[in-house]
Amino acid sequence: MDIKQAVITTKYVIENNSRVVYVCHDADGWQFFGAERDIVESDSRIVSLERIISANPHVKDVLWISENMEAWINNEKDEWQTGVANYE
Repeated sequence: MDIKQAVITTKYVIENNSRVVYVCHDADGWQFFGAERDIVESDSRIVSLERIISANPHVKDVLWISENMEAWINNEKDEWQTGVANYE
């Protein structure tokens, strides 16, 4: 896996150090989100996967998910859960 690849996240994850709690891997690549709701397009940021891992090392545990899958975690004590993404 290329840790220099560009991924999508939010300003909350990058600028406010929000913990990543949702990961999705789709045809366009990887997306990493915190627990914030009502995210709008202007909240988006493109960064390297390396930067995401540096700020949120726990995401390394789900970088195995294949395209069209998602992963989520409820709190720091829980394990990641995974499933097939439903993009409706």
